[in-house]
Amino acid sequence: MGQELEIEFKNLLTREEYSSLKQYYFKQNEPFKQTNHYIDTENHDIISQKMALRIREKNKQYEMTLKVPQKVGLLEYNEVVDSLPPINEPLDKHFLPKNISEILNKQQVPLNELKLLGDLTTYRLEKSLDTGLLVLDHSEYLGKEDFELEFEVTDYNKGKEAFLELLAEHQIENRKPDNKVKRFFDAQSQST
Repeated sequence: MGQELEIEFKNLLTREEYSSLKQYYFKQNEPFKQTNHYIDTENHDIISQKMALRIREKNKQYEMTLKVPQKVGLLEYNEVVDSLPPINEPLDKHFLPKNISEILNKQQVPLNELKLLGDLTTYRLEKSLDTGLLVLDHSEYLGKEDFELEFEVTDYNKGKEAFLELLAEHQIENRKPDNKVKRFFDAQSQST
């Protein structure tokens, strides 16, 4: 199982800001598609602890990721899985990788109540800059869409400074978004 500390800064974008950044940084690039399939209990035992559990589908490959908040950033536990579980049915007890189930057990998440609850599809563009990885996302979920800038870095302080400079350079208002999983579940609760 791979572990990685994720430090990133995020900003919601208007469609116009997204188009402007896309034209500026990604003129010749086409986005790639990835779909996040979110797993939680119906009581949201995972997200209520500011964690997230998803299976990311990209190029017919599946990777399960558990994100656990740290003082700085998120600790990600990643594991390749063979398939997607059926939607809205309890997960088979052997579906979760051992290390992920152990972490969820420690957080008192009832594993027998976990279900795949829905998905969010993102069309992503990525570009390495000297200061970090610039990511532009156009996401679609539950009849909604949004646009987001992500900036992944290895050093929090330097990354924050570079991120704020990038926003200022492109005259973009700082709008810190909820993460994708929270936006998905908020939209889901509004539609029921």
